[in-house]
Amino acid sequence: MNETQFQEDFYTEPFQPVRLHLVSGKTLDVLRPDMVMPLRDRLMVFRKMAKDGRFAEGYDVIALHSIERMERLDIGKPVTGKRKRA
Repeated sequence: MNETQFQEDFYTEPFQPVRLHLVSGKTLDVLRPDMVMPLRDRLMVFRKMAKDGRFAEGYDVIALHSIERMERLDIGKPVTGKRKRA
C-alpha cells in the first residue's frame, strides 16, 4: 500500500474503525483516528489508548508497503443471524 492509497482508504468521514492486515500475518486494529500518526512512508499505530486519548500502552511502527489490506470494522452494529443454543 502506498501513501495515496492509505489516505484514500483511511481518511473517510465519518471515521470508521479498520483492521490493518500486514504481510507478516499480524493484524492491528485502529478503533479511533487518533490511534495513528502518519509518517512519510510509515505509520505509528498506538496500542490500547486511554479513553481520554492522552496515553497509550505502546506503539508499533509499520511501513506502508507492509500493509496487505485494510478491513472496515462494523463495531457497535447489531450482529445478524442465528446463534446456536448452548
